[in-house]
Amino acid sequence: MLTCGVKLCTGHTNIAKPVQSYIRSVYKSNGNTHEAEKYAMEKHRQRAQFVGGLKELDKKVTNIDALLKEGTSYYQYLRGLTTRFRVSTSQAGWGYSLNPFAQKSIYLQFSWSDAYQEGVKFQSFDPQHEKASLLYILAHLQSVKARRAHAAASKAREDEAKSTEEIKTALHAFQSAAGILEFAAEIVGKINTPKSPDINVKLLSMQAETMVAQAQECVFDACLAKKVKAESLAALAKGCAEKYTKAKEFSDCYHSTQWLARTKYPWKLHLRHKILCWEATALYHQSAALNKAEKHGPEIAALMAAKANVQAARALEKEMRRGSWGTRLKFVELGALEKSSLILEKTIVKRLDLAEKENEAIYHERVPSLKKMEKIEANLLAKPSAFAEPPLNTESPLALLVPAAIQEVALRFRQELKEDYKMRRRDAETKAEEIRTALQLLNLPAALDAREGTQGIPDQLWARIQEIQAKGGSGHVDALLKQVLTAQDKAWEIYNATKGTLDNELQEDEKLRSAYGGRWTRAPSKEITADFLSQLTTVEGYLKRAASADEKLGIKRKKEDASMQMLKGSRADIEANVPKVKTPSEKKDESPEEKTLKEDLEQLNKIIAARPKIIDLAEEKSNEWELEVAFLEDDRKRVDSEETKIRLNSSLDIYFTKLKQIDDRQLELLQQVEKKNEAWKRSLESDPQMAKRSEYFGKLNSGVEATESITNNLLQGLKFYGDCMAEYLNPLHQKVKDFVVAREYEKKMHMDQITRALAAVGQAKPMLPGNNNNNSNNNASSHASAPPPQGGFYGYNSSFQPTQQQQQQQQ
Repeated sequence: MLTCGVKLCTGHTNIAKPVQSYIRSVYKSNGNTHEAEKYAMEKHRQRAQFVGGLKELDKKVTNIDALLKEGTSYYQYLRGLTTRFRVSTSQAGWGYSLNPFAQKSIYLQFSWSDAYQEGVKFQSFDPQHEKASLLYILAHLQSVKARRAHAAASKAREDEAKSTEEIKTALHAFQSAAGILEFAAEIVGKINTPKSPDINVKLLSMQAETMVAQAQECVFDACLAKKVKAESLAALAKGCAEKYTKAKEFSDCYHSTQWLARTKYPWKLHLRHKILCWEATALYHQSAALNKAEKHGPEIAALMAAKANVQAARALEKEMRRGSWGTRLKFVELGALEKSSLILEKTIVKRLDLAEKENEAIYHERVPSLKKMEKIEANLLAKPSAFAEPPLNTESPLALLVPAAIQEVALRFRQELKEDYKMRRRDAETKAEEIRTALQLLNLPAALDAREGTQGIPDQLWARIQEIQAKGGSGHVDALLKQVLTAQDKAWEIYNATKGTLDNELQEDEKLRSAYGGRWTRAPSKEITADFLSQLTTVEGYLKRAASADEKLGIKRKKEDASMQMLKGSRADIEANVPKVKTPSEKKDESPEEKTLKEDLEQLNKIIAARPKIIDLAEEKSNEWELEVAFLEDDRKRVDSEETKIRLNSSLDIYFTKLKQIDDRQLELLQQVEKKNEAWKRSLESDPQMAKRSEYFGKLNSGVEATESITNNLLQGLKFYGDCMAEYLNPLHQKVKDFVVAREYEKKMHMDQITRALAAVGQAKPMLPGNNNNNSNNNASSHASAPPPQGGFYGYNSSFQPTQQQQQQQQ
């Protein structure tokens, strides 16, 4: 009986420290967090104990049930971590997720040996990969338990009750191993990160079918002990042969063939040997049934076919023992195979000789062709036992912490609020610009400022000019515009580099896929890069809108250049250019029209200042919410998260209703100002000098408004490009670079496999597409033979070159 190959931990794996660091960074320190940290350390120690037990499995009699319990407990803990918290699937520092809610994650690292090649190591950072590896180990433990029970049953044949009990144990353990392997294959099929070659779906399926076949053997042994009818034994034996045939089909797949060729044990020959022996066994028991039915000719035909099958199996044993397998290791499994096939051969030959003699002497029946005989219908009684994942531990200290799903809902809502406040601030700035534009068309407040006195500039206007001059005036605006355009160029440069890298990788993948066809089994780039391209499309939209806004600011800067230049110089210099009017003999009181117009303008200024303050108050209010607690409490009451958002947002209605009232008031005031301005102008005496003074102040105000507006927009533009590169472009660019590094290494691995496959059939080494004829062989050779980087993306620690002896055997 075969067991699943064992995987051993090959490095120090600390699963406590990352979890503890995550808890400290995400949760407020309290009794629950302290208990959760202790619990994480306890589980780390239990894992270490489990890993140590695996290493001692073959050195001493180990309590396998205890190991299975420890492994299941660790699997339950892993499942709890991935369900409750954000656990990264990549190495810390390898790029950044564009998901802003995954910034705080648990980074774990796992290292296991290959199940088929002890010297090969694989590092993974994906908890799903760790779960698949752990399931494989649990299947291995079940298979070891089954093999031990089967061996005990063979020794206890004199004690029928004990033998039957051991056979049942072996049967259930093999079926459990098969179910676990099938479940592991489902998990592996969903993993998008690099996978260890030994837990490939095809190899897992091969192992699962082998376990079911061995479980079927246990059924056969139990029925044989009970002296079941020969027809039933033949059907059961045929079932064993069919299951081994299915396992053999999975072993013949491309990846399985490439990986099994490097193992020390002859897996494929073993499966072929089993198929032949069980076909022979089925025919032997069929012959017994035919003998009982006194069909002596067909009996001899069945025995002759059985003899041919078992002799073909015996012929495989020489190949299984020779070369590296036989000289370096004497496998117990090979010895058991040879012994059982020898006994089977002797039994069949003895019965065939007797049958032929009896037929010649007594029956004289014609021996039919095997094709004309009735085929044996397989009876498959052994089936995989469905694996049920252990339930989440709702009583663990981790269960008292807010789940990652709730955290993510809360963080997403915070992000939604943040975006909403940004939108409202942009809207407030747009409404303020509407006020300034409308007043500028009415030459307000310049016309009013012009009548504040007969000489100089009003103090309020000079204060704004002075503030602009302190920042650098138009020179400051030009410097900011240059910085924005430089940032825009840099953003597009990173975008184009990222897009170009993806396009090149895609083109190379399509060339390789076209060149090698079905041999090129690497996942298509078109499928893997879809998410990257989607993110790039989103960023491209942001950049195009920003570029359009930058262009408009540049146009506005040129258009307002003359008015902005008027702001240069001291107050005396600027006042010297102000048109002067005659000083009246006596100061006139403000007219009612002028007074009400000033009041409306003051209200408009208050509106401009009020909107940002109201938005700030709303944001302060929402920052006080304990969102995790609110969502968690509603989740326990089975209240949908959208309803929770509506309830929380309703407390902000007072602020947003006020903003709506301000919008309505602004529209009303602008209409009033237009009418009052016309009435005020009609009330004034015609004065050409005052008209010039008013026109000058209009230009001066226009320069102030333009400088302030352009400066504010440019500062927002700089912030946008900084955020865009820090939060989107740079992380995406780094992630794409890491992806291409991983794909390059995958390419080398696949080229290595194709090279070996072609070498095995005596063909030339493959040529990389795009290389010229002179250098193609050399390049292919260098790609195929280059060892993987130490501790690289795939985590291999040794290259996989066959020995010279193995190469000679393949040729």
